[in-house]
Amino acid sequence: MILIQDGNYLENLSRDKIIEVLLISLICILIVFLILTLIIGVCSLSTKGVEVVNAKTHINPKEENKILEEDEDAVVASLVATIEFNKETGKNARLKSIKRIDD
Repeated sequence: MILIQDGNYLENLSRDKIIEVLLISLICILIVFLILTLIIGVCSLSTKGVEVVNAKTHINPKEENKILEEDEDAVVASLVATIEFNKETGKNARLKSIKRIDD
């Protein structure tokens, strides 16, 4: 035990007490390390799980919607059209297909 009196340290530590304090500190450090290792393991497992689920649930677009993969402008135009439809009518819209009209 360290006693403080008038700014002076009075050392009243035995060798057994120092070893006990160091052992407790070491055990606490190990516990924190194990908990952090467990958290890292859970995060990596959950990431792998999400990758597996994404691989199994990948949805291929329909043939009529292939234009969405090829043309960004078509995606933007379809989003703008559905938003404008919603603003004007107040109804929800669902986009089923997009077709390009050649001039």
